[in-house]
This record gives sequence, structure tokens and C-alpha cells, in this order.
Amino acid sequence: MITGKAADRTVAVEVAPGGALRELTLEPSALRLEPAELARRILVLSAAASARATASLWHSLDGEVDALGLPAAGEAAEETTPDSWRAQ
Repeated sequence: MITGKAADRTVAVEVAPGGALRELTLEPSALRLEPAELARRILVLSAAASARATASLWHSLDGEVDALGLPAAGEAAEETTPDSWRAQ
């Protein structure tokens, strides 16, 4: 699991490999933030932790990406989608 915490520790997130949000922790002081600021912190921490989790996943798959049929880093998934799977 990958975690991200706000500098003031009011908000913490935990994401699974691949980036799915698994846990969100809010300290009582976080509830005193403006709603827009709280939302921004959650989104920023989630995005950062998700990026680290995705990078970690790609690193752990080193050399196995082709065997699994996954797109290479930087390659759009749509480029690897078979025509038979596309909406007609």
C-alpha cells in the first residue's frame, strides 16, 4: 500500500497498487477546513499516492508488461485495444 499525508497531517490517504483508494483518514482539525480546501487536499494526496502506486506497479512488472499484454509506460491503452473489442 502507498500512503500520502498532508504536511499538517490533517488528511491521509492509502491507495492499493494500481492506485485505487483504500482508506481516507481525516483528523478532527481537517473538518474545520473550508470544504473546497478539504476536497483539494484529498484529491491532491490521492493523485500523488496513485501516481507512486502506479510507478511502483510498473517497476514490479519490469519485463513482464509485454507478456501480460499491458500497454508500455506512456502508451495509451486505446492503442492496444483489439478492434473486436471496440464499439461498432
